[in-house]
Amino acid sequence: MKLRQTLEAMRDRHLSEIDVGACRAFEDELDRLRMMRVAEDGLGIGDYLPDFALESADGRIWRSGDLLDRGPLVLAFFRGGWCPYCDVTLAALDRAVLSLEGLGAAVAGIMPDTIDHVRQTADNRRLSFPLLSDPCNDYARLCGLAYELSPDHIRIHVERRRDLPKLHGDTLWRLPIPAVFVVESPGRVVFAFSDADPSRWPDPQELVDSLNALSQAA
Repeated sequence: MKLRQTLEAMRDRHLSEIDVGACRAFEDELDRLRMMRVAEDGLGIGDYLPDFALESADGRIWRSGDLLDRGPLVLAFFRGGWCPYCDVTLAALDRAVLSLEGLGAAVAGIMPDTIDHVRQTADNRRLSFPLLSDPCNDYARLCGLAYELSPDHIRIHVERRRDLPKLHGDTLWRLPIPAVFVVESPGRVVFAFSDADPSRWPDPQELVDSLNALSQAA
């Protein structure tokens, strides 16, 4: 089963298990984000990736310029280790790392958690690509991908004992929308996917296809 189908099945099961109020709050939040056009107005094809210098789980500082000097970059924004959709997508991306690196690309993930929580996520999943900490969603905001949660959505997280400001080292309740980019050297985005719905991610094969097209055009 492809990633998209796996996530859709997870979403259908999740919505069937939660109460009507939580389901309505989830759908209302998606409608609000779509009206705000967070996904559409964020980083897209043809844009240039803003520079970053972010710490990974092993304490190393990764710089976008250094990564792009080596070749293309596959960069994914995740909501957090608590998100089941992100968890499945992290695993799918990890399984695709060898194929992506075989096409000359570096792979990195970004998460808004502080470094201690990012380290826990990376260690638990034994990721083979660097997972970078973006406290307060500073870099996600620079890319136009972060948003403030609605009161109803905050309530749902509180009920599930998720203190997102504490996880993020923030004073506000914010999250990045799920997003994946393929960036060519020296920084132009050639593949972009972002969606307000956390259960929607591109299949890793789409990233492979984008890198193949990039190499053929070179």
